[in-house]
Formats: sequence, structure tokens, C-alpha cells
Amino acid sequence: MRRIAVFTALDGTLLDARTFEAGSAIATIERLRAARVPVVPVSVMTLDEIAPVADALGLRDVMIVEGGGAIARWNGKTWEVEPCGPPADALLDVVREIEERSGANLLVYSALPDRDASLLSGRSGEMLRASTDRQFSEPFVIESGDLDAIRAAAAKLGFSIRRGRRFFHLCRGCDEGDAAMRVRDELGCDWMIALGGSLLDAEFLSRANVAILVPGPDGDVDAELRTALPRARIAPAPAPGGWAAAVEEAFRSAAVRPRAGAGSPARR
Repeated sequence: MRRIAVFTALDGTLLDARTFEAGSAIATIERLRAARVPVVPVSVMTLDEIAPVADALGLRDVMIVEGGGAIARWNGKTWEVEPCGPPADALLDVVREIEERSGANLLVYSALPDRDASLLSGRSGEMLRASTDRQFSEPFVIESGDLDAIRAAAAKLGFSIRRGRRFFHLCRGCDEGDAAMRVRDELGCDWMIALGGSLLDAEFLSRANVAILVPGPDGDVDAELRTALPRARIAPAPAPGGWAAAVEEAFRSAAVRPRAGAGSPARR
């Protein structure tokens, strides 16, 4: 019987992009848990942001946080964190070097005033505080400058620039794709369903057996992501309803049915 895992982005993919609620996806997650199907968050969010979500949804396996900057594993009492790349302080130096080389002005999310950070991220209160306390990543927005020049400067420093739903991200080393494959092997899974909605998510979506693109709040799929993954499935609606419908359909489809003679993985 296939051992299936679901890897999913959170902000705007599993969680509503405005309320950060899981809504109608909760029932689907509960069915996956009952079937012992791991649900693995893969997110640019920090551990402090994701932990309350994971607790509320009963997710107690492993999480990929800060865009692949670290892997967090549940040890039965708390989350143990394994860094997978340079710390945030080192990334700040890289951002400054990129500015000098490209002539751009980059606004680092963690250094923004609370009001500006809230407007850009949609977060407030404790969630805002948790989101700006970066340990392994430094999301940014471009105040001025040419994106191609910024990418060229980053490449000379050994980094790439990838776009998420709300910010740009520096990536190097164990990105979301590499981290997802490590986690998949740790879980002993041989079939991976992956859901995401931004170009940054292409890194792990491209490694999946079934890749699903979740539309944004406006109902449109990210055009660049769709170009990057032309064979991916499209969820029928934005998060969280579209996530739930797409996952349920993936388990009903012939592509992820267990081998002949086995019971349904969603019901075993």
C-alpha cells in the first residue's frame, strides 16, 4: 500500500489569505489524521507563527519553516528545530550587499515599523510579532530598483530571488524543494501530494507526484507558477475550501489509489 503524505503551503493555500483560518479544510485534515496521512506545512512563516496553527489542527509530524530555512520536528513535547541555511543576521548582510551591487533599495520585512509590516502582511497583534521575529530568512519588498539587476547581484553572491505571495525571498542551500524531499524520506512516504499558490512554492510542488495550485483570493492562479508547472492540477476555489476540495479529489482519483486489493488510503 502506498504511504502518502500531503505537503502544503499555508498562507493563502490552506489558510484563508485574509483571516488565516482553516475553515472548511479542518474536516479534511481530521480525515487525513485518522487515516495516518501526514500533513506537512511548507511555509515562509516562522515557527512561532505556525505552531499555534499546527496545535489547533493537530499537526504533530514535521514542518518546513521560513521558506526552507529550517525543519521543525515534534518530539512529543516541543518542536526541535534544525537550521538548513544561514541565519537571518547573515542574510541581512547579503541584502545590504545586493543593494550596493544593484543600486536598489530593499525594505526588509523584519525591520519595518509595525504599521507598515501589518499592511504588507495582513497580520496584527501576536501573529505580527511572531512573523517579524525571523531566525532563518529575511523576506523583503523592492522600494526601488530593477528586479533583474537585483537577481543578478544575488546570483553573484550565491543566492537566488524567488517571489512569494507577499514578499521576495533569498534562497540558497536547503530550499523548500530539498527540505521537502528530506522530510518525505524521513516519513517513509512514496507518494507526495503538494499544494501551493506562489512562485516560491514551485520548488516543492515540482517534486510531488500530484501538484495542485490553489488560486488567490481573487480566484486567479499565479500566472508565473502556472507557467512553471503546466501539468499541475488547479484547485476549484481559493483557500480553504479549494484546498479541501482538491485534496479530497486527489484521494479519489486513480492517480493516488492504492494498488489492487488494498483499501482506500483515506479510510484505512
